[in-house]
Order: sequence, then C-alpha cells, then structure tokens
Amino acid sequence: MGERLIVAAASKSEAVSFSRTAIAGNLQLARTIFNLSQENLGAQCKLNRTHISAIERQELNVGIDTIARIARVFSVPAYVLLMPRAEAQAALHAAFTARA
Repeated sequence: MGERLIVAAASKSEAVSFSRTAIAGNLQLARTIFNLSQENLGAQCKLNRTHISAIERQELNVGIDTIARIARVFSVPAYVLLMPRAEAQAALHAAFTARA
C-alpha cells in the first residue's frame, strides 16, 4: 500500500510541474504575440509585475481565477494557457489576429 502512495505522489508532482511549465511558457508566448511587457500585462489584469514574473519563473501555484484574469487579457479561454505549446500558439495567434 505504501508503494501506491509513493507512485501517486510522484504522478501528482509531475502533473503540477507540467502545469506550471505550460502556464509559464504559454504566458511568455502570449506576451510576445501580443507585444506586452510583464508590467503592461500586470496592469491590464490587475496583478503586480512581480506576480507575472513569478508565474513565468514557475515559483507560484497559480489559482484558476488568476489564470482566467490573465487569459481574458488575451481574449482566450483559461484552458488555452494550460494547453501544449503548439496548440496554445495557434489559439493565441488566432485571438491576436481577431483583434486586428
């Protein structure tokens, strides 16, 4: 029984790591596509620049409400920031193009 708990803990840890990595990478990608600095993005979603920076450095366990606030700035659903990079990139480019 103890072995199961160790395996489950490792899987949960890997999932958290994947999620933080996905959000960090997709957030940086989105800022690049939309040509926003961390400070500009923070102002638009009412977060401090240091909070945006900490998310991008994977130092924070980001809540869904924060992810949703950030996603709204890019006019995409929150789940886009959790998608694999290629899929997120397509969705973000489409959102950027729709704005123009």
